[in-house]
Amino acid sequence: MALNTTEYALGHRCVWSTCNVTGYPSIYREYKVDCCTLSVPLNYARPNRSIAISMSRLSPLQSTSQNNTLFILMGGPGASGWNLFQSAALLIPAQLGLTIILPDHRGTGLSTVLGCDDNDSQTITTDCITYLISKWDIEGLNQFSITAAAHDLSVQIQVYQADHPGRISIYAVSYGTFWLDRFLQIYPTLIPSAIMDGVINPILASVSRYDLLASNVGLQFLAYCQLQPECHSYFPTDQPPYVMLYRILAELDTNKQQCIKEYFNEYQINSETLRNLFFKMIQSGETYMDRTVIPAVIFRLNRCNIDDVKVLNFFFRSSLNKTDETETKENGPGFLNSKVLYLNIIQSERWLAPNESEIDKETVLAWHRSTLMAPNNSEQTISFRAQWPKYPLDQYYAKVASYSPLLMLSGQLDPATTFPLASQLASITSKTRTFYGIPLAGHVTVNIAKVGFYCPLHLMLAWAFPNNFSSEWSDPQSSYDELLIQIEKLEKSNYFSLDIFD
Repeated sequence: MALNTTEYALGHRCVWSTCNVTGYPSIYREYKVDCCTLSVPLNYARPNRSIAISMSRLSPLQSTSQNNTLFILMGGPGASGWNLFQSAALLIPAQLGLTIILPDHRGTGLSTVLGCDDNDSQTITTDCITYLISKWDIEGLNQFSITAAAHDLSVQIQVYQADHPGRISIYAVSYGTFWLDRFLQIYPTLIPSAIMDGVINPILASVSRYDLLASNVGLQFLAYCQLQPECHSYFPTDQPPYVMLYRILAELDTNKQQCIKEYFNEYQINSETLRNLFFKMIQSGETYMDRTVIPAVIFRLNRCNIDDVKVLNFFFRSSLNKTDETETKENGPGFLNSKVLYLNIIQSERWLAPNESEIDKETVLAWHRSTLMAPNNSEQTISFRAQWPKYPLDQYYAKVASYSPLLMLSGQLDPATTFPLASQLASITSKTRTFYGIPLAGHVTVNIAKVGFYCPLHLMLAWAFPNNFSSEWSDPQSSYDELLIQIEKLEKSNYFSLDIFD
């Protein structure tokens, strides 16, 4: 890389101003909200073209004696920092005195958006690929990469620190952990601590196998019902929940699922609908308790009496409408999520893990059809696999940062970044990283604070700012006590929402 990012950062300053977004207030939960956009090289090796990178800031309205700042890196790839706006302010109250920075990855949010036309459309077609090559050329498109985003982050941190000296830590979620690892490989001395939550294994994880791994977690989740005598009692011996769900999905594929066919045509439910809905319910900490109804939904779809129809109608009406609202909440194409950026990074270095061979579309679709619970993200990816202009892999690919001190958190029921892959990464980085598996938690463990379990959140905050929080927060044994309550619920057979069976 020809450009020195430290020198570049010192020559540029943030001008913080009102964020040019719709639906996001300038004051929220006792935070003042503003934004900074910086001009950075499109290509750090040949800095003759520029793009914009943006970050939003949540500053406590009440002044504090210390200047502690937490950069939070969003997942994706393709998702902007604005996806974290409400959650960050909710989980980290302004009274704690931390400033929160939400960077927008190059290609999304208020940064220069990677889109399919001059209006930043996110409709992926062959015409989109033609447009991208015409606008950026191959070399320019190659710069919308993880490594380039790591350089961007170094500029943002150094620009911010020049005007706001103090402690800066980074907390990264999902794909953000991959972004953070790449940053720490290149810039191991810029920050004093870092946290990964929902950890991607840079060596073993591949998006092409995502659905299969997610479905295994769904199977593991349903197995808890079998372990509980009361939940298990609702299912015939030869029809445990996972077998019954497999049969329901197969019936949907052949239009023979009588309950849905007779009573729920208005929702246009097919096997994809059910797989995706159940996946979303087990995925996030925000649906930590919602997921406990899944065995009962399976049971009622199979039995389908008059009471079942009433309950299922309420379930589908509330669940499917909620899904639709989340997906359509946008300021404009690419503001919350750039599908184009997602494909550019996935196709280039996330579709296959090292030493994995290319797979054909028929295999990918067959894998997906074999799943219990999974999103259907792979079909579009494999459809454009051959056509997409992939950027070359660099020296950081499939490597792991040796940076320390680094905390890794992983939910033991995480279908997106699975616990076995996170555990493998932990085993080979044990000298430089601390790893905690969170029982029963799904993807991004701090989210379970929204339902009253603060263990992962406390661990994260105490790691980031050890002088600001109680030593008990950094003690995993102390923090785990509240989670033991949930484990006891499993043992006492009352974890699942059994009342919804009747």
